[in-house]
Amino acid sequence: MTLPVSMDDKELFPKVDILNLSFSPKSEVNEDVFKQMFTSLDRLWWSRLVISVRGYVINYVQQNDEVLFSCDDAFIKFHQKLAERNSKFESAFEYLTAIFHIIREKNTLIQLISNPKAIATTKIPPNLDRSFAIIHGDLSPKAIQLTIAQLPAYTMFIKVVVNLQQRWENEKLKKKSIRFETDPEWEPDERVVLFQTFASDNRTWVLLDFDRYILQQWKPNGTSVIFGDRFVEKKKRSGLKLCTTCGMLEQKKAQFAVLNDQVYCSKTCFDEVNPPRTVNNRGATVVHL
Repeated sequence: MTLPVSMDDKELFPKVDILNLSFSPKSEVNEDVFKQMFTSLDRLWWSRLVISVRGYVINYVQQNDEVLFSCDDAFIKFHQKLAERNSKFESAFEYLTAIFHIIREKNTLIQLISNPKAIATTKIPPNLDRSFAIIHGDLSPKAIQLTIAQLPAYTMFIKVVVNLQQRWENEKLKKKSIRFETDPEWEPDERVVLFQTFASDNRTWVLLDFDRYILQQWKPNGTSVIFGDRFVEKKKRSGLKLCTTCGMLEQKKAQFAVLNDQVYCSKTCFDEVNPPRTVNNRGATVVHL
């Protein structure tokens, strides 16, 4: 069984002026349903789910660098738990459950960070203490401050997962929509912030850590994973090229270097597949780059 999801789904990704972080304490991740989803839905589906929720959230927090970078770190962790080749159900469920308990205790966290000295003497709910051990290692003022900055990522991702597991359980699969893992027309909508900013005085992408991470995870197909096959093919027909090594897409024609029909966006990508060679030439050492 598969699960149709679309970026046009207003229930998952509502078009609102302010990010809605309201959360029901009863919205817990169901272990049995999540296990069915984890084992049935493939890596690409989970990857695009993380990409979509991340893009949706970042659109609301991008003006605050601390929250932006903290949320990106949270989404990288979500992807590591759910969509890497070695991701395991047990670890993923433990992590999402810990996130759920942290969201439920967000008022406690705000009280603690307002008076860090009280952390040592305050009775901490067992689930909260255990959740911090899973996610951050300890319940320190620094970890609490980071967690508060990551709450938009935590809250929206758990809300979406809980909503999807309810759909899965109720077999509400008849609505025509776009499947993350199979539909070549899949692409984020205009609200998703991905690779959209670049410096006016050059032609290079400005990548955040999450962008680099996704490209690394899926190279050389990361651009297709993020934007969809149809988008990439359209760009290629217009004359733009993809880096052979990492899959980065040109922004302008002839932006990347070409050597022996291979395209390279940077010296780093060139060196990755063409390591420098040292050759002795009549006593001299010649390094070919």
